[in-house]
Amino acid sequence: MTKTSAFTSIKWLFTIAVPLCLQFLPVSGDFTLQMREFLVATTFVIFLAAFELLPNMLVGLLMPVAYILTGTVPAKAALGVWSGSLMIFMIIGGMIFANALDESGLLKRIVLWAGSKCKGSLLKLLFATTVAGLAIMTVTFMNGWLITLILCYSIVKALKLENTPEGILFMIVAQIVSTAALNWVYAPQTNALWMEGVRMIVPGFEMPWYILPVYNFPYLIIQFILILIFYKLYKPQKLLKGGETFFREEYAKLGPITPTEIKAIILTLLLFVYIFTYPLHGCDMNYAFIIVPILCFLPGIQIATQEKSLNTVSFGFILFLAACMSIGVVGGMVGIGPVIGKHITPLLEGLPIPIFLFLCIIFGILMNILMTPVAMQAMFPGPLAAIGLGLGISYPLLPYISMNFANDMVFFPYENAFLLVLYGFGVMSMKEFMKFNVIKMGATLVLFWPIVLPFWYTLGLM
Repeated sequence: MTKTSAFTSIKWLFTIAVPLCLQFLPVSGDFTLQMREFLVATTFVIFLAAFELLPNMLVGLLMPVAYILTGTVPAKAALGVWSGSLMIFMIIGGMIFANALDESGLLKRIVLWAGSKCKGSLLKLLFATTVAGLAIMTVTFMNGWLITLILCYSIVKALKLENTPEGILFMIVAQIVSTAALNWVYAPQTNALWMEGVRMIVPGFEMPWYILPVYNFPYLIIQFILILIFYKLYKPQKLLKGGETFFREEYAKLGPITPTEIKAIILTLLLFVYIFTYPLHGCDMNYAFIIVPILCFLPGIQIATQEKSLNTVSFGFILFLAACMSIGVVGGMVGIGPVIGKHITPLLEGLPIPIFLFLCIIFGILMNILMTPVAMQAMFPGPLAAIGLGLGISYPLLPYISMNFANDMVFFPYENAFLLVLYGFGVMSMKEFMKFNVIKMGATLVLFWPIVLPFWYTLGLM
C-alpha cells in the first residue's frame, strides 16, 4: 500500500468506527433512541465529507437517507429543508446572480477602476484591492470569492511579482478578502446553516442580514491592521513598476460603461433596496434572491446567459449544503441541542465569558484541521449556543461567530477550499504559505482581546 492509500484506509476506519461506538451508547431518559441514531447518522456522513472520502454531491444525497434508514425521523422531516422554506431556492438564486454580475463585466470594472486610482503605490493598491474585493464579496453575497482570487493573481502575474514580497502581499489580501470576509459579509448559504443550528436551542431564531456587518465590524478593522503588519514585515518596494500603467490601460480597454453594466447596477440596487426596506414591507427576504436573478434573463434586460451564469452553478454543492442544513433541523426535532448544553455547561460553570469565546476560536482552529468549514458550520452553532446561553451570553449565535473566525486561521491550504485554489496559483511556496498564516493567526488572536471583545461588551452581547 502506498502512503496515500494507507492514510485513506485510516480515515475510512475512523469514519466507520466512531459511529459504531456511538451505536453502543446506552439509551436513557435524557438520551433517547432518536438522539443516538441522530448522532450515528450525522457523524458518519459528516466524516465522509470532512475526510473527503466521497464527493460532496453524494454526501448530500446520503444525509437524508441516513436519517430515514436509522429511524431518526420520517422522510418528511428528513427532507424538511426543501419543503419547509424557500431558503435553498434563495441560495441557488444568489449563486446565479453572482455569476450574472460577473458575466455582465460590472465586477471587473469596479476592480480596475479602484486600481487605477492608486498611482502605483503598493500600499494604496493593497488597500484598494481589499476594498474592491470586499465590494465584490458583498454584492455577490460571498459567491464572488473566485473572482477576487483571480483578480489578485492577475495583478501578480501582470506585474511579474511571483515569489516576491510584493506578490505574497497581494495573495495575503486575496486570502483576507476570500475567507475573512465570511465574518463580515452577509452570505445566505452559510448564515442559513448557522440559523438552523441555533434553532435546535432557540426555536424560531432569526439572523437579520445586518448582524455580521455590525457585530463583526472590529474584525474588519483587524484585517487592515494585518495588511499593515505584513507590509512592515516583508519590506516591499513602495512603488510598483508598471502598476499604475497596468490598471489604467486595462481600465481604458473596457471603454465607456455598457448598457449591460447599467442594467446590472440597477438590478443590484433593486435587490439591496428590497433588503434594506424589509422592516417596511415585511415580505419574505427570500423572494428577492429568487426573482431578481430571474430578471437577469428576461428579454430587454438579458445581462446573463444560460451557458455562463446557469450551467456554472454547482448543484452538487447545493445538495451538500441542504444536507448540512438538515442537521440543525433534525437535531432540533430530536432535542439533541438542549441535552448537549445540559451536560456540557456544568463543566464550564464559572468560566469567564471572554475566555470561553476565545476558546471557541481555538476549538475552531483545531477542528479546521479535521473538518471542512461547511461541516463545522452545520455541526457546532447549536451546541455552542446552548453552552453560551448557559454562561449568560445574551446573543445565542455569538459563540459560533467567535468560532467562525478560525475559518481564516489555517496551517495548511487544504483546510479551506478557497485557500487551496489560492495556493494552487503557485505564487508562493508551502513554507511561505504556512509562515504568513501562522503570523496572521497569532496576530488575530492577540488583537481579538483589545478590539473585538470590548466592542461586543459595548453592544450588550455579553
